[in-house]
Amino acid sequence: MKRFNCFYIMAIAPAIVCGQQSLNIIDLYHDFQGDIPARSIRANANIGTYAFHEGIGGIAFESIAVPSGAGVTHISLDYDSGGFSVAIDNLKIYPPLPDWQLIPTAVFADSPDHVLFSPLGDAGAGREARCKYHPALLNTLAGLRLFEADMLNLPHLLWDLPKDRNGEYILAGSEQFHVPCRNDTIEQKLYDELCGDIKPFSSYVLTDKDANISFDIQDGMIRFTGNPYYLFTKNASDMDHINNLKRELAQVYADIEAYAERLLGSKYSPILNPRTNLGGLLKAVEDNRSEKAFNPYAAHAVAVAISKLDSLNSLSDAEIGLKLDVLYQYSAAFNENWPLLKAYNPPVYETVENIAWWAAFFRYVKQTNPVNWSGFIKKVAGRTVKDAPDVYTPTSYDINYFKMIRE
Repeated sequence: MKRFNCFYIMAIAPAIVCGQQSLNIIDLYHDFQGDIPARSIRANANIGTYAFHEGIGGIAFESIAVPSGAGVTHISLDYDSGGFSVAIDNLKIYPPLPDWQLIPTAVFADSPDHVLFSPLGDAGAGREARCKYHPALLNTLAGLRLFEADMLNLPHLLWDLPKDRNGEYILAGSEQFHVPCRNDTIEQKLYDELCGDIKPFSSYVLTDKDANISFDIQDGMIRFTGNPYYLFTKNASDMDHINNLKRELAQVYADIEAYAERLLGSKYSPILNPRTNLGGLLKAVEDNRSEKAFNPYAAHAVAVAISKLDSLNSLSDAEIGLKLDVLYQYSAAFNENWPLLKAYNPPVYETVENIAWWAAFFRYVKQTNPVNWSGFIKKVAGRTVKDAPDVYTPTSYDINYFKMIRE
């Protein structure tokens, strides 16, 4: 869950700097040693639930687009020597969607997953990456742009783009018209709303749930309506109840340990601590049943405590007191700033829009014309992206305070 401290530093697992080196005053890292499963995520979005916002967060698109008019009766897709094309009834259209966006978006839309990016991966010992991506977005420029879109809580950095080892901005040919330029007016407005003293939220996700994405044909082109948006939430957990449960849990472990020591006598050792080795402790208790000095009272007390532990472990988030409030009104008000975000960083937010729109459109075609979709995705999924630079998507990042001072 993102905490809105504008100078928040993410925990960094051991990593090797690779490819892109910096995003303004943020250093980006890629772990060469992390394998694909450790750097990727396959998950659905349960928007509004504590478990999703606390455990995954990030960016999730799940919409299925619909035609905005009654005239569309048949859609088919193709990719041939002329590039990507869409046939709508008797009209054939060649959308200006670059391969570096088309290919990962189509592969993502073909999957049953919703989550494209999560900043809430493993934070310990480098076993897995902190920042995770859907496999279709891993090590792609599109994935890098989504990573940037998730950094809304750093409005004073959001305008910039990553640079390569030569200090050049990492851009696809279709983005060459843009040179990052800081806009103090937009930055201040975003900062005031996101980092001010009266901010009403504690986390956010970028989603298209209930965004009402639709499409129409205008001037021989496909036009979309409905935008992805940031959905803000506030942690509303019952901390008194949670702390009571923590104390109850601690007491249960203490009871298990005390009665196990009484039951096992000299055979008990710290290695059988129930907090770290409950399985080993239970095996030792079971093996002790054949002893002449077996204490049935202590064994019964251990069994009762284990039953209590199972009950505590089976509590739902709501029963534990873990909950959040979805701030629909604030979210709607903030997302009136979407045009400002696009003006602040066009490559990032135009990419976000394209991925959300076309993923929703592809899901519509997949649903309404599955035979055509199956043939199309076979053509697209096997293609190599050649219209964008090679990118290693960051597994973690850190604020470089030396650069901040120089700023």
